Amino acid sequence: MRRSTYAQRKAAAALCAALLAGGALSACGSADTGAAATAAPSSLAVKAGGQIVAESKVVPVRSASLSLTNAGVVAAVLVNEGDTVKAGQVLVKLDDQHQKAKLATAQAQLAQAQASYDKLLAGARPQEIAAAEAQLRQAQAQLRQARSSVSANDLKAAEEQVTQAQEQLARLSAGAKDTDLRAAQAQLAQAQADQTTQRDQLSSAKTRAKSQLDQAASSLVQAQAAYSTAKWNWEHVEAHGTDPVSPSTTDASGKTKSNKLNDVQKQQYRDTLTQTETALHNAEQAVAQAQVAYETAAQNEVSGNRSAEEVVAAYQASLDKVRAGADADALASARAQLASARASGEKLTGEQRRAALDVAQAAVDAAQANLDLLKAGSSESELILARAQVETAKADLAQSQLDLDETQLKAPFAGVVSAIDLRQSEFASAGSPVVRIADTSVWEIESTDLTELDVVNVQVGMPASITFDALPGVTLTGKVTRIRTFGENKQGDMTYTVVVAPDEQDARLHWNMTATISIDPAK
Repeated sequence: MRRSTYAQRKAAAALCAALLAGGALSACGSADTGAAATAAPSSLAVKAGGQIVAESKVVPVRSASLSLTNAGVVAAVLVNEGDTVKAGQVLVKLDDQHQKAKLATAQAQLAQAQASYDKLLAGARPQEIAAAEAQLRQAQAQLRQARSSVSANDLKAAEEQVTQAQEQLARLSAGAKDTDLRAAQAQLAQAQADQTTQRDQLSSAKTRAKSQLDQAASSLVQAQAAYSTAKWNWEHVEAHGTDPVSPSTTDASGKTKSNKLNDVQKQQYRDTLTQTETALHNAEQAVAQAQVAYETAAQNEVSGNRSAEEVVAAYQASLDKVRAGADADALASARAQLASARASGEKLTGEQRRAALDVAQAAVDAAQANLDLLKAGSSESELILARAQVETAKADLAQSQLDLDETQLKAPFAGVVSAIDLRQSEFASAGSPVVRIADTSVWEIESTDLTELDVVNVQVGMPASITFDALPGVTLTGKVTRIRTFGENKQGDMTYTVVVAPDEQDARLHWNMTATISIDPAK
């Protein structure tokens, strides 16, 4: 049956209402709406015979446009359009490797915080107290050792240190030996040879990197040309459907005609465009990588040559120093070492000994305090802090679990998947609707055509009759279940939404089917 226009449907609704009032409802399904088109009123809903008649549509009892809480790459789309799903069923999964790693880290941190709290709560173990007691005994033994008299061996060692320092000062004062001069010259020569070898190697590496960069640039130019040709060919195929290379052919009679491509030939041009585009991206990446490699080689050449020059300069300085003999700084250092050795000997019986005893006593006091602390147990403030760390770790774990859960999009109720707007491996944005689901087990009839003059006469629970453009001769009964109190401006009229629940369902109904409701305010 031909679909009527909006005005015709309004006129038909008015006619149906009139027939309903006159007892001729059965004629509404097949009446010619064209003859009654001039009777359409200017308001959206129509009053006829005391009834309110309004255009409506069939809608599911529940529907929802679902979106992801977080953005990410789609790992799997687990349903297809038209699938029936259960409440809580997973519809879409995002890549969750990062979230799983965070969850594992949060679990480990909670275990660590809980273990620390339990340890504080339990107090020191017998083994820890035993270790602290042993540490105290060790400190006490060290104190007794420090208090003992200095032995003859200690004095002898101090005298030997003084002797060695005196001999070092004498060697420096005598000047450099021939063996030291030859060794310094050999080290300089080796450093210069290493410098030459390194300079050649770095220069060769930079030359190779420059050659590879030039090759990559040449390949990029070729890839750009191939992509440009493939793109032009595909645009020609899309626009004309003919072969871009041979757009026309001549038949046996000599007549020229368009060389139309079939689907397989068109796909070949499309595949060529995809392949050349991939090759172009690869060539661009190769140029970028070659540029980085060249810049790295150039930088390595500069830094490597500078380093080699510094090594040569250092050995040259060493040679110059050997030739010049001991300088004032070296002599001063040797004199300082001699003075230090003499001071060390004096410390065995002087102020140094008293300081050592004080240090040993302090170690005993610290060990005793540590033992007392272990026996006293943890303080209240330490327990409070540890408990807070446990609660923080639990909160982090809960958040990590929530982040992992939000990588899955689940059905909020049982229903049918009506639309899917994403594919596997795509990047999905947060908040954008990607799946639409509806509970089509129960249908409702929704009208947005009741004006403010009509809606004041309609109440929840009023009976209504329902007819359908697609089902001539079918009339269902129902009741008004909801009236939206918020009005919307439609073509200058303030309209309201009214929902009617049919008393019985019809398996032939589909989402957004056109319907007409008739409400009798007198009933």
